Amino acid sequence: MRPDFRSSPEYEAVLAFYRDLFGLNGHVFGARSLCGHTTGEHLHFIGQSFAEGFEDGVSNRLYSVARDGGAPVCLNDRETRQIRLSPDGRTLAVAAATDDAGVDGIELWSGAARIATGRVPGRIEQIDWSPDGQKLLLVVAGQGADLAGIHGGYAQKHKSDAPAWLPEVAWGEGDELWRRIWVWSLTGDSVPLTGAPLNVWEASWCGLEKIVAITSDHHSEGSWYAARISLIDIASGMATMLHTPPDQLGVPRGSPDGKCAAVIRAFCSDRGLVAGQLTLIDSENGSVGTGATKGIDITSIEWRSATRLHLAGLRGHETVVANYDLADGRLVEIWCSTELTSGEWVPTAFPVGETGTLLVAESWARAPLLAKVDENGLREIASLAAPQAEAAMKNRGVIGPFAWTAPDGMEIDGWLLRPSRASGPAPLLVDIHGGPVSAHRNRWAARTRAAPILAALGWAILFPNPRGSTGRGDAFARAVKGDMGGADVGDILSGIDALVAKGWVDTNRVAVTGTSYGGFMSAWLPTRSDRFAAAIPISPVGDWYSQHRTTQIPEFDALFLESSPWQEGRAYFSRSPAFFRQKAKVPTLVMAGGIDKSTPPSQALECHFAALRSGSQSALVTYPNAGHSVRTYPEYLDSAARIVWWLETHVNGHNQSPTIRGA
Repeated sequence: MRPDFRSSPEYEAVLAFYRDLFGLNGHVFGARSLCGHTTGEHLHFIGQSFAEGFEDGVSNRLYSVARDGGAPVCLNDRETRQIRLSPDGRTLAVAAATDDAGVDGIELWSGAARIATGRVPGRIEQIDWSPDGQKLLLVVAGQGADLAGIHGGYAQKHKSDAPAWLPEVAWGEGDELWRRIWVWSLTGDSVPLTGAPLNVWEASWCGLEKIVAITSDHHSEGSWYAARISLIDIASGMATMLHTPPDQLGVPRGSPDGKCAAVIRAFCSDRGLVAGQLTLIDSENGSVGTGATKGIDITSIEWRSATRLHLAGLRGHETVVANYDLADGRLVEIWCSTELTSGEWVPTAFPVGETGTLLVAESWARAPLLAKVDENGLREIASLAAPQAEAAMKNRGVIGPFAWTAPDGMEIDGWLLRPSRASGPAPLLVDIHGGPVSAHRNRWAARTRAAPILAALGWAILFPNPRGSTGRGDAFARAVKGDMGGADVGDILSGIDALVAKGWVDTNRVAVTGTSYGGFMSAWLPTRSDRFAAAIPISPVGDWYSQHRTTQIPEFDALFLESSPWQEGRAYFSRSPAFFRQKAKVPTLVMAGGIDKSTPPSQALECHFAALRSGSQSALVTYPNAGHSVRTYPEYLDSAARIVWWLETHVNGHNQSPTIRGA
């Protein structure tokens, strides 16, 4: 396989497609944290763009846009971490990188003017305003803290003047590894409120005198899996445990009057990817209740008032936005859609006034758009589509919900992308999401790596949501616990069978890929079935024994395998792809990030050598500066091109690079 793919026809096709889709040269193609106020003339968001080309990666900057639409206006030139609008809508808090390595800045903006600045050592991961708009809460990761879960799966690194030979030394301890709360008074400086041995993952004001936080007594990423809800006193910084749940927690939000804390409780696999039950905790007596949310797995929480919550979440194929009234326990849906979804990793939305909602919506063929939802439905404020984006999506397939029945009778669903000009059985790529507690949604094509390129070549792509996925309730998510790589295998294989039975897929041309959990399953499935003509695991696990001993999150495999790495046999052996690969002679392309701490690159190496020693063709691609799931640019483009080449070569049998229709 050619080591440098930049001159290949596949890379050129990928480059041309994504160049048209993103626009480059500063075009804003993506957005997050869209916020506004009923009294404001402008909305603000963090916009994503490529300053020139792909080589320097994605830039995140502060933007504003007129409430009635128009072109977004860039307001800063700093890598922007977080933004948060004050309760009265007059002041925007902005967290951004500075010129000093390991130091972030906090800024206050009024309109398009910067009115105050401050600095904190570390990386600002969250901002929250006090209910009176006089103080800011900052959750700050120390300079050496890991960025795990959806955040990248690697340790922060900063430029240094030290000689290249100087080693990196990891002690597993140190002040720079903790996450702390800092409080910034608008009349004073930022001061740390908490410190070791209290690690703060997420936090929110709960009235004026308390903070509600997800905490643990250790800084390690694995300690998040046993985190608790604490109340932290503003005056003293003392933390009082409020609730210790049986599962994982995310998105804590204290009510403006300080009487209640809302949080999402769920069985989870990744920090920052929490979808589950709305949990309400009395901040005075600690009593815990669960809000009835009509089958919605909640992913986003904000307070509209002291007694009303604004929610977003996932219900099957639907993205849903709703209000929840604490007084009567009623949930009223504001908007739901299968045609559009919102949010980068999970559905998110921002409340405006008594009834309005702001969100960033997207779908397979529709680039992200800034939108408002009210009693009249969804209204587009501004599209972020590049000038050539619509043309680039021509002949890139048609996507829609798809459902089938697993061998044990359970209904499984997902999304199916069929080629635009489908005629007879097509080659099929099964793309398995990470997690496992996550879900495929109707997301923009740019977020699916090689899928739009393959669709133009006549491929079908199945995006399954097997048991363990979100959007189907707690029991469905929990069904993978202790059985990862068990019944979920049958869920996926039966999805392939359903497509073959319809005559849509060629049973002799089926391949599998995925990242993280999907990478594990991409390595595992060929050992369970002989129907795969190729496999492409990305950030996989090959050996659960060595994974446990080298990952930053050993608690993950202990939770999902419900076994012990200290005993012979059992799930750590029986669910390790490398131990069974001699049964599967499948051309395998393995990809990994060189600085990945979640599934270290040594796992990809085990998958690669196990494939070679089975007599299979195998290639190992390691991106030296990429983290978990290889999401950075231009690595993402290179990986897409290699996927296309591997599948067209080993599944479709093309010795020459194909011409990509519609590209």
